[in-house]
Amino acid sequence: MRHAVIRPGDREAVEDPGRPDGAAGYRRTVMIDERCGSVHMTLGVSTLEPGTVVAPHAHSFEQSLYVLEGDVRLAVDGRVHHLEADDYTLVPLGATCALSSSGGGRWLEVVAPQARTSPRDTFAVPGTVDWDAARRPDWQSPLRGLVGHFTEDQLPPPSSLQMEGYSGSDVTGIRLKMLVDKVFGAQHMNVFMVEFQEGGAGNTHDHPFEEAYVIVGGAAEAVLDGERYRLEVGDVVWTGVGGVHAFFPAEGTSVRWIEVQAPQPPAQGAFRFARQWEHVEATEAPRPPTPG
Repeated sequence: MRHAVIRPGDREAVEDPGRPDGAAGYRRTVMIDERCGSVHMTLGVSTLEPGTVVAPHAHSFEQSLYVLEGDVRLAVDGRVHHLEADDYTLVPLGATCALSSSGGGRWLEVVAPQARTSPRDTFAVPGTVDWDAARRPDWQSPLRGLVGHFTEDQLPPPSSLQMEGYSGSDVTGIRLKMLVDKVFGAQHMNVFMVEFQEGGAGNTHDHPFEEAYVIVGGAAEAVLDGERYRLEVGDVVWTGVGGVHAFFPAEGTSVRWIEVQAPQPPAQGAFRFARQWEHVEATEAPRPPTPG
């Protein structure tokens, strides 16, 4: 099966064994990893208790964070950011980073290529951080680093999908804002906010990459490899390479989710819609009889 639906409570929060110092007060609930069939990403929700510090370290993977609530202080390559709800950031592969929180924080965390435990993928880095130097990013400055902030007005009016690798009329009533992508500096993932208005549709299709969807508002009806699901806030969906899926807002509502793609889609042929190829099949010229 090339899909998975993870409901709140399906996964247990655990202390992250990958951290070099095993920081008490840091916990992660992993939703998407090899257990559901993924080979390209790890996705989970992480929390820091007040006063927790995760010492400087580096990863052999790319990492993005989207703050859901509270405060997160992130030190990355000499900058110390004070992040709050709806802030997001990218930690490049091999970059030195550290984390802390004064009042406690919770964030969505995405890793690509997929995290692993053997051989090890997280390494302690010497150094200390002046956490008192943490500041809110200057959103007007092009020198602010790999941080961003999502606001409602960044979503455009609903329309047909406009995305590299896509053409056609099979995704309608969609509002989309790219967050972490190649333009932002990522090499292994895309992270973006999606909203489907009532009556919108993402018709049946598949991809040559993996996707994950974290429902953050409203409700959706999904068809995954022919199986129907109702999705609500807190649910997480994964679709694998070639997994056939479709999404529609539940009747009488819109739906919003944070979507992840890994690896990044190709510039052409990123979507394969069933309707288009069914049309080709229906209009195909008759095949000549086989001699003999």
